[in-house]
Amino acid sequence: MIRSLVSVVLLVALLVGCGVPVDEGPVPVDVEYEPASRMADRASESLVAASMYMVREERLIPVTRDLPGPPRLTEIMASLLDGPTDPEGRSQLRTAIPAGTRILDVELEGDVAFVDLSREFATVGGEEEILAIAQIVLTLTAVDEVERVGFLLNGVATNVPLPDGALSDAPVSGSAYLTLVGLSSSGRPSIGPV
Repeated sequence: MIRSLVSVVLLVALLVGCGVPVDEGPVPVDVEYEPASRMADRASESLVAASMYMVREERLIPVTRDLPGPPRLTEIMASLLDGPTDPEGRSQLRTAIPAGTRILDVELEGDVAFVDLSREFATVGGEEEILAIAQIVLTLTAVDEVERVGFLLNGVATNVPLPDGALSDAPVSGSAYLTLVGLSSSGRPSIGPV
């Protein structure tokens, strides 16, 4: 009991000696008030799973990322252009989309998403170009409203390569690139969005 009393006395002496002020009573504290309507708005900004496609060993691998929802096509494209996340990179995933590629516009016309990319995208060629196109097409067609994707470079419509090497000047569907889809992270074949 004496030890406890001595400890309390020492603690009080230490607090007073350190200059910690002692109030005579309760002190009002300003608290920022957040109306319930704003709290409800924040709650509605929940995360939504979005399917993306990355590259591993020249195959496309579906991954899922949580984006503020519901995500718009530009947000999905921005996440894809960011390349693999740290965990995805540790899983040997990469992107075939050239660094520095920017989204100039994404518009949905009916069931076709038209993607306008910066000139940096034109720096990729050959198999890497096919993989880059496939990443974009499969990612965007994983969105319910999108059936096909058309491509523009700096506002000018452009042809895109198909896996067989042919060029398409029309919007392309995800089914055109399914032969490039590899195994999911679970080791099971994946033929569409996860």
